[in-house]
Order: sequence, then structure tokens, then C-alpha cells
Amino acid sequence: MPEMIKGVSQREKAASWYRKFHVSDYVTLLHLPFSAAVVAFAVIGAAMAPDVYVGRLIPAVVAVFLAHQGSHYLDEIKGHPWGTMIPDSSLYAIGFSFLAVAMAIGIYLSLTVSLFLLAFMAAMIFFPISYGLELWRDRFHGPLSFGLSGALVCLGSFYLQSLTVTGFSVIMSAAIGVQSMYIIILYEKTKVEETRTLAWGVLKGIVVMWIFIALAFVMMRLAW
Repeated sequence: MPEMIKGVSQREKAASWYRKFHVSDYVTLLHLPFSAAVVAFAVIGAAMAPDVYVGRLIPAVVAVFLAHQGSHYLDEIKGHPWGTMIPDSSLYAIGFSFLAVAMAIGIYLSLTVSLFLLAFMAAMIFFPISYGLELWRDRFHGPLSFGLSGALVCLGSFYLQSLTVTGFSVIMSAAIGVQSMYIIILYEKTKVEETRTLAWGVLKGIVVMWIFIALAFVMMRLAW
């Protein structure tokens, strides 16, 4: 019995620590299914290139992932739509820390591969900040800006590998941009209690689809 009481006490302490530091809130803001789609866009862009350099792809994927994580945390500042208890100061610090690391990776790739990548890097930083903080009267807090962001992720990833832009890469990136617009519409609906369940269900289905498309591209490249 004492051991059982001790065990319960340890679990209660662990649960208390979990609630005290709002760990679940930090996990919620990661929005991993949503981020997985963006990573898939970067993988697809790279896989479309004639030659794939893994040494370029991995840091690019990390940078894209971190940039969108930064956007998630900044987006929580205004009104706390996800109901988290994280202080605004922490949201600012974490959000901009993610973006700073993403920017550092982008600068490294630009200096070692091509300076033209700075244009894609600027977009990778601009859109998460303008969307998350709802700057310029929410002008960039909408489907169009996120659609452009998604398209540039794919096109930038293709350019990183091939150092060129082709008609096929532009068309595929445009298709991903259109899909990104619908993804962000669904994402915004997940913030509303009445539509949260349905929006998450559809959003997860779209994410799984793009993950499978990305895997298909990778398997195709491996078979070549």
C-alpha cells in the first residue's frame, strides 16, 4: 500500500508539473499535422529537380519547419485563439527564436549555394511574421498570403536543388499554392469551436494526401 501511495504521489507531481508549465499548450501550438504538409511541399519541390542534394534538402526542410513553427506561436498572441496560458512574452520569444534559426539556415544556404536564395528566404521570414502578427491591418492574414507562401516553399526547394526555374516547377508550385489556400481556410476554422472537429478531420486528410504524394516523389527518385 505505501508503494501504491508513493506511486500515486509521483504521478500527481508529474501531472502538477505538466499543468504548471502548460506543456500541453506548447505541444498544441506545434500543429504538427499542419506543419507536415509544409514539409511535404518542400520535399516535393526538391524531388522534382533533376538531381537531389540531401545536404541541401535537410537544412531547407528544417528551416521551413521552424519558420512555420514561429508563425504558429506569433499567431497565438492576438486573442489566444487556442486558449493557451502561455504568456505573450514567451510567445514572442519562442516565435522569433524559431524564425531566427530558420533565417540563419537560409543565410547559410544562400552563401554556400546561391545568393538568389535570399529572395526565397526573405519570403520565408516575411509571411510567417506578417501572418502571425496580423500586420498592416490583417492584409497578409489570409488565404492568399499563405497560398503564396506554400507555392514559394515548393519553388524555392526546387531552385535550391537545380538552381533554375522551369515551367513544370512553376505549375506544380502554383497547384500547391492553391491547395495551401484551402489548408489555411481549414486551419482558421479549427479555431472555432463549432467547426473545429470537421475542419481538423478534413485538414488531416489533406495532410495525409500530401505526405503520400511526397513519399511517392521520393520513391520515384530512389528508383531512378
